[in-house]
Amino acid sequence: MKFKTALALALVGGVLVVPSPAAAIPALAPTVATARGGAPSGMSEKQQKMALVAFNGYYALDNSPGAYFFVDTNVFVTEGGAKRRYVVSLVVSLDGKTSQSVNFNGRFDGKHLTQQTVGGPSFDLMFKRQPKKLGPTVKVSGTISLPGQAPVATSGSTYDNPIPFSFWGGQTYYESAPGSGGKSTAAVVMGKNGELFYDKGSNGNSLVKVKSYRYNLDMYYFKFTGGYLIMGTAGQSGLTINDMGEKDGMVVSQRALVTHPNASAPSTGAENWYPKVTGVTALMDFSGYYSIATKKYPNAFVSIQGENLADPELSSEDLSRVLISVSRNGKTVKSWYYDTAGQMAFNGKVLRMPKQGITLRFERDFDARSGGLFQMTGKIKERNVQGSSPFNSVPLSVFAGSMSDSAGEHVLVITKAGDVSLDGQVISNYQYVPTMYILAGPLPGSTVVPQPVTLLSLGYSGTNGTTAIVTTDYGTPQVKTFTVYAIP
Repeated sequence: MKFKTALALALVGGVLVVPSPAAAIPALAPTVATARGGAPSGMSEKQQKMALVAFNGYYALDNSPGAYFFVDTNVFVTEGGAKRRYVVSLVVSLDGKTSQSVNFNGRFDGKHLTQQTVGGPSFDLMFKRQPKKLGPTVKVSGTISLPGQAPVATSGSTYDNPIPFSFWGGQTYYESAPGSGGKSTAAVVMGKNGELFYDKGSNGNSLVKVKSYRYNLDMYYFKFTGGYLIMGTAGQSGLTINDMGEKDGMVVSQRALVTHPNASAPSTGAENWYPKVTGVTALMDFSGYYSIATKKYPNAFVSIQGENLADPELSSEDLSRVLISVSRNGKTVKSWYYDTAGQMAFNGKVLRMPKQGITLRFERDFDARSGGLFQMTGKIKERNVQGSSPFNSVPLSVFAGSMSDSAGEHVLVITKAGDVSLDGQVISNYQYVPTMYILAGPLPGSTVVPQPVTLLSLGYSGTNGTTAIVTTDYGTPQVKTFTVYAIP
């Protein structure tokens, strides 16, 4: 069954312009002195820290609405990429209203975290990875002690999977062209070893090497003097950057950069919105960017991008569609929307597209060495391919709650049922991309009272908890961008 909707959103070749989860523009939270209890046998302090980095993520806790524990890692890169320093913060909120942060300075043996903190929160937690199950990536349980209080039992989980900055390397990111075949300008070049070259648009198209920057492993952003780059992926456009200009901590401009600016979305199939159909909904769970690099074609990839549509005018339940994009040479891209009537089929493991000569097998199988969460093998036009993707789909319900800015001027509310309102006005229908935590609505073409499009780039930000970069009146002269937080 197909549903049609007029979807004329601000897109990059059919994909939402804002390509990645939100991150505020925070400084690292102040830390509290800690007391070390000795290292586990055979593990150095550095090895313990890096073992904990693998469990980086925002863990929603069951103690109260909005409660969370956050392993938040920032990598400080200096000397043009030659040197790097990892800082791991442990953030906790047991009431969803107040939060505290300390630097990791305890013990971690790969599963068990203990840290006694003088004047700050202390932790005794066990981590259990979910390597093959879909959904959350890691579960946590144990006790957390706030200053002057008895230990509190807690448990929770995260959907997050850290992505190293090297994942984005070896690529050139262009200002998106006005259309297929249009001229594009290189704005960011990333090397494989941490080198970063940037043109903010005022250098006469001259790329300048960035000497030092900070990279956040959970929200995938680079922050440096004059630049704030939120990373992501967007179907046929490949890897993407939301280049956000800021002044005094406030976002004042946005620029979409992509690795494949001239790739276009399919001319047919955009209307392929389905209710809960086994093949469509199952394939959405494997959404991600799968590198199928070879020595000859280092930037070849397969992209699976699932999207949700919430529109009560079309259906009482959420609808889904999947865009499949393939670049065998890392230069040109072909894309198709999943079509149950077009001989495409996915049985939960194998995607078969006989007309396109594509057969791909997917499985959730975490690879600790690469950080890949999903693995893919198969054939494309008789060529054997294999690859992995570090991305995981995050349901909108994970961001449920109320978020506001520090001045109290704006309030964003997301319910567990998926209802969304901004400043008291309901966003009646919207499109949501689960791998990139992007929401856009209301959708053009609706018969409800017309409203300008609002874009939400959702995510987490240290002691502020769940966070959204909000862009209102998108595509109009009145466009405005601001950030709201669960704990402003």
